[in-house]
Amino acid sequence: MAHIFKHPTNTNKGIIVFTHKEWPWLFQNAMELIQNLKQHFFLGWNQGIYFGNIGQMSSLVDFTFASPSALDYQDNNHTLKIELMDRNFLTDDYKDLGIEKKHYDIICISRVVKWKNVPSLLKALRKLYDRNKNYKTLLIIPKPENETVEHFDTDIVKQYEDMFNYEERKNITLLRLSSELGFLGMSPQTINWLYNNSKVLYIGSKSEGGCRVTHEALLCGCDIVYYKQHQGPMVDYLNDSNSIPFDDYDSIDIALERAVGSYYYTKDKTKKYEELLSERYAKEKLIPHFNKLYERHNMKFDGQLINCDNLSNRLPAHYLDVAWNHPTEPTADIKSNEQLNKFITYINNENNR
Repeated sequence: MAHIFKHPTNTNKGIIVFTHKEWPWLFQNAMELIQNLKQHFFLGWNQGIYFGNIGQMSSLVDFTFASPSALDYQDNNHTLKIELMDRNFLTDDYKDLGIEKKHYDIICISRVVKWKNVPSLLKALRKLYDRNKNYKTLLIIPKPENETVEHFDTDIVKQYEDMFNYEERKNITLLRLSSELGFLGMSPQTINWLYNNSKVLYIGSKSEGGCRVTHEALLCGCDIVYYKQHQGPMVDYLNDSNSIPFDDYDSIDIALERAVGSYYYTKDKTKKYEELLSERYAKEKLIPHFNKLYERHNMKFDGQLINCDNLSNRLPAHYLDVAWNHPTEPTADIKSNEQLNKFITYINNENNR
């Protein structure tokens, strides 16, 4: 989503951030408009998935929001690298509630798109239950409208029913959220409470972007079990004290057993993540970088920013309450001339106020 941090003033350029999905479309379809925007705005790139080292970054991009483990490129003497992502601005809904006695041993919050490897968790649980490690487990799985057999493990409920008997399923809760509502039917406060009542979060992917659930879970006191060779910024804040990796998908059960067995809660367990990951410190994290951006262009930043709330949804275009959102699309990424025209009209109207 084209996110506006600042409108232009008499002394300062404005600030707009486009997503990694929008920039390729803009390069192909709106170069003249980008050149015009740059007269009045600094233009940023928000990275949402793993790209690795792309070699060159266009000098049309004034700054990037990206961890080096998500996106890296050669220094072009123009583009400022800002090592922040949407995962560094999680809403204040996610916080430690001080719950010492956890109800769930394991939690998994994930779509069943195949690369998330959710069935691998069920197989690992089967091994654990065969060893009388009957861990209480919660799986929260939304069902998107575009869920297809080709790309999703659509039979996840059947696998759950076939793999575990009635008595075993008393310890394994599977919530299959409807395609009509998805996570809209489960408030962030509820998800926060469930994290806070869980010891270990399972992440089965081999590569992700910021992987918001991992960082939400860290803020709530969970430890993480994940694939050892995982590529991307999800692992940036993981270490021996808060996570246990598995070497391959046949050894997930071993990692889960170690993680559950070694888990301990202290009241200061999440303190070090609050400034790193919470939107409560959004401006404190952003302003030093924007000071540097303006200094590079012989300007003094006035420190005034707008739209600094809900950045974990705004930056990756998951915030849909904008004039240029297409009603049939799941995100507000600008990928059409109609959306772009609506965005430009919005900017002009705001600047003329």
